[in-house]
Amino acid sequence: MTENTEPQQPVRNPIITPGDPERWPLLEMASQSCQIPITAADEQAIIDMDAILNALDEEAAGLAAVQIGFPHRIFLLRNGTDENGNTINNVYINPHITAKSKAVTRGGEACLSLPGMGALVPRPKSVTLQSFDLDGNIKEETFTGFWARAVCHEMAHLEGRLISHELEEQLACQ
Repeated sequence: MTENTEPQQPVRNPIITPGDPERWPLLEMASQSCQIPITAADEQAIIDMDAILNALDEEAAGLAAVQIGFPHRIFLLRNGTDENGNTINNVYINPHITAKSKAVTRGGEACLSLPGMGALVPRPKSVTLQSFDLDGNIKEETFTGFWARAVCHEMAHLEGRLISHELEEQLACQ
């Protein structure tokens, strides 16, 4: 048996955090629209995001493509489990909010890209989202409560906004 003298490469966290200054600027830029039908690169990003979200289990409700360094307008939301106990994640491609309630709630949010940080963020109580599915079909879905908040959080990522930006704005108004 021979000993490996090659230096080991550090394992790179797939989620961009402040400790990743090379990729951090991606989080503060608007993501690009995807081609429909989606490209092989978009499809691979979705496969990777699905695996990451499944590995995170209850730690995350959603994940935007830009959070893994792929600045395209894609996000996934956790949608429970199937009859065999497998996690199901819904994919939203080129999403945009078509309606939102005037009623707003302020609730706590955390972010995978800002580990250990939380913020009280005002979000609409309900939103209607239009997007494409994996087959290129347009779908429209209305979300309320926690899931409306999750949609708004992921949409903010696609626009280059983080919960830290919300805090900055709140502090600036005081």
